[in-house]
Amino acid sequence: MLKKDDYKLSVIIAGAGSSERLCNKSVKSKQFLLLKDKPLLLYSVEKFLLLENLLEIIVITNDIDATRELIGKNKLDKNVEFKIVLGGKRRQDSVYNGFSNLNPLCDLVLIHDVGRPLFYIENVKQCIKKARETNAAILAIPTVDTLKKAKSDNDELVVDKTINREHIYSVQTPQVFSYDMLASVYNLCKNDMEQITFTDEASMVELFKKPVNLVIGDRRNIKITYPEDLCLAHAILNNELEIESERIPA
Repeated sequence: MLKKDDYKLSVIIAGAGSSERLCNKSVKSKQFLLLKDKPLLLYSVEKFLLLENLLEIIVITNDIDATRELIGKNKLDKNVEFKIVLGGKRRQDSVYNGFSNLNPLCDLVLIHDVGRPLFYIENVKQCIKKARETNAAILAIPTVDTLKKAKSDNDELVVDKTINREHIYSVQTPQVFSYDMLASVYNLCKNDMEQITFTDEASMVELFKKPVNLVIGDRRNIKITYPEDLCLAHAILNNELEIESERIPA
């Protein structure tokens, strides 16, 4: 449990993935993809700069020069250190590269996917609060869809079984961990990193029977993976702008 109020927070933004599934060959990496004329990376960075006790933001990229230029030409908080780190073969390798470059003074590590630009800062603050109490907290939402496990049968994709969705949650980012917990888990699996594949750091923590707490997130915190996701993100932003304009007196 991290009781001190002057804790230091480091943010790692995983942004080295390509945008292949978005069918946008003009963009080398998802972080540069434009949403209402703003690169996805800036949505996350600008929100994280609102957090208290922020020590640094580490951006994982597949194009160091382009990311450095994007960060440099925007007026961002000069009191927060920015580090640009080259990604690895897999997402987990990229995040580990970021972790290896953390300031040793940090107490909490927040890990986020650049493909989720629409998270809400209040949800993040709740996640940080819970991680300070428990060492690990992630955003998640209850699954509402019926879930089917599939199998291949004579080249046909058929239902194997229906999964009981009670207690099933869809996981989001940001995810927040104590530095000490992540360091210990990385140390435990350092010799098996090439053989183990996990899609988020919470999965890695779970492998070693460490408890991970859920904090209810927001369904608008979608992950932009396919072209239709980008359309949905535009719609969400447009709706928020309309609501905001209605609050402003004429």
